[in-house]
Amino acid sequence: MRFGILVLGGTLVLAATAMAGEVNCKQVNKYLQTGRSAKDVAETMVIAESDVEKCKAQAPADAAGGAAKPAGEAPKPSGHEGH
Repeated sequence: MRFGILVLGGTLVLAATAMAGEVNCKQVNKYLQTGRSAKDVAETMVIAESDVEKCKAQAPADAAGGAAKPAGEAPKPSGHEGH
């Protein structure tokens, strides 16, 4: 009985570790843009600070490739503008 519980527990730990391997850099960078420190972001997202630094290093490359508008810029209306 104890052996079965131990095996089940070990399997759950391995499954949780495998699922946690993926870091959402998009979310990490959103937190960093709000002024949070790398340490704070790592603690909030329960990831390593080195993962936060990797996302931070990838951010300029990702931003250059995308054509996203800044959050404060309103979309331009399509159609007639002079009504």
